[in-house]
Amino acid sequence: MKDEETYEGEEMENEFVADEQKPLIPEGEYQAECIKIDKGRSHSNAWKLFLKFKIYDWMNLDDNPILFMAMNYPTRKVPTGSKYYKNWVIANHNKVPKRGDRMPVKIFKFNFFKVRVRTVKPKYPDGKLMPECFHYSVVDFLIERETGAPN
Repeated sequence: MKDEETYEGEEMENEFVADEQKPLIPEGEYQAECIKIDKGRSHSNAWKLFLKFKIYDWMNLDDNPILFMAMNYPTRKVPTGSKYYKNWVIANHNKVPKRGDRMPVKIFKFNFFKVRVRTVKPKYPDGKLMPECFHYSVVDFLIERETGAPN
């Protein structure tokens, strides 16, 4: 008999590496820059758009936290009630697009915004909150597009 267990024909080493902890900062309004845009799948396997924001005015630290905003990946026609549409209009200086206008995602990248940050508090399947060590912060929505560098 082998010393190590096998899983689907492969040996298991019993050593795993922890992923980076998601940042947790107080809820509120912050100045942030969109530094990256990713497309990926959510835990429910739906396509999502992930905007990554560097938060500038939190505790005046040199190591600014990076938070994400997730929204459904838009289809060809973006519904006016969607999170993408609302945030895109804010990124476009509150100018709504005309019917048929393109709504490129690049409008977010390298721009500064006032954002609202909220805390995600995961729950167990029975609805009870998981311990605070599992809580993390996300950018919930854009409040306004700002001009210039952070204060």
